Amino acid sequence: MMIDFLEQKKGCTPACKQENSKERHGETMSKGKSTGRKDLLRSELESSRLAFHTLLDSLSDADLKKKSHNAAWTNKHIVVHMAMGFFILPSLILIALLFGRLPKPLSKLFALLLNVTTIPFNWINALGPHIGGTVFTRTSLSKTFDWFHARIVQLLNIIPEEDLKRGMYYPTKWDSFTFKDYMTLEDIFRIPTLHFTFHLEQIAR
Repeated sequence: MMIDFLEQKKGCTPACKQENSKERHGETMSKGKSTGRKDLLRSELESSRLAFHTLLDSLSDADLKKKSHNAAWTNKHIVVHMAMGFFILPSLILIALLFGRLPKPLSKLFALLLNVTTIPFNWINALGPHIGGTVFTRTSLSKTFDWFHARIVQLLNIIPEEDLKRGMYYPTKWDSFTFKDYMTLEDIFRIPTLHFTFHLEQIAR
């Protein structure tokens, strides 16, 4: 869906889509330090970066101020919330690397404790985009997004591919769409992309 969104914005023909697929594959292979899962994740992350900037560039200042299809937020709040999914990912990766080396019951207990805090989490989750919508300009949001995206890619590059199979239990009450009961590190790298895709439909045009 992420690639389809980008190609729809560019008005891509089927031939263009095929050529773009070849280019993406070539770019991935040229980085060459890993194969398989890491290459696929790297490609997905780059597609999500392009999709975020395509979305932000497609919204005028007036569009950003419009009420979104989420009654609590404007379009800008939605875009900030999407970006926050990437902002928190480096921390989620480090936490998963820790719990992935510990006995599984420990992460299950941790997830249960986090589920208990669902109500305050929801308050913070709702408040964050309002604060971010005030703090961030279009330019600062774009630059901050790219900074965090680069950190995510750096982490992916240094993590051994076999570590992508490690995982931990997650608080599914926090986000039933994105979170699964047990998530591998590979799953966790995909959280912000799934989060972006989910909220994309809430942007009002």
